[in-house]
Amino acid sequence: MVTVTRGATALVIATAMLCVSGCASIPGKTGEEQAISVEELERKTLADVQQKYPKSADELAACVGYVIMNNKLTKIPLVGVGGGYGVGVKKSTNERTYLRMSRFDLGMGWGARSVRPVMIFQDSVKFAKFIDGDFDVTIGAEASAKVGESGGAGGGSGDAKSKDQGYASYLITDAGVSATASLAFIRVKRVKLKK
Repeated sequence: MVTVTRGATALVIATAMLCVSGCASIPGKTGEEQAISVEELERKTLADVQQKYPKSADELAACVGYVIMNNKLTKIPLVGVGGGYGVGVKKSTNERTYLRMSRFDLGMGWGARSVRPVMIFQDSVKFAKFIDGDFDVTIGAEASAKVGESGGAGGGSGDAKSKDQGYASYLITDAGVSATASLAFIRVKRVKLKK
């Protein structure tokens, strides 16, 4: 039997937070390199989500905007942290807003993984609120596992009910395995590329 002390748990959480905070930055030494990194993320993720979820192509064609993120998540029992970067695109003008995401989970679970969430908005007010950094609280259980180069994840991926909420959401899993049942606090913040 292994006993974990509070100090060891705090050390694991602090290490996870440091690792995830490094993943929250947009890769690239210059603004131009960062823009290219985000464009590659966007191109790859749009192709993956339309291949895995064919109905998303129609949703993208009719949307007011979409958000694509690249997140790293680490979860130990009772606490989880995550961070990442991405872009929100207003479809009518092709205006791009670069974003940083942070996430804090409370609840049972374990694992580490890399995920690419996609949110396709039909409601312009909800899209604007999300881009402006409103807090989002989600409650639920999810499980995911790597399947080949990319996999899907349960817990709301492609949830048809989300369309009634003004958006559809999908989750592409790149690597890792996890299972969680938690309350997640998510915050998105606008960021500027390096000059």
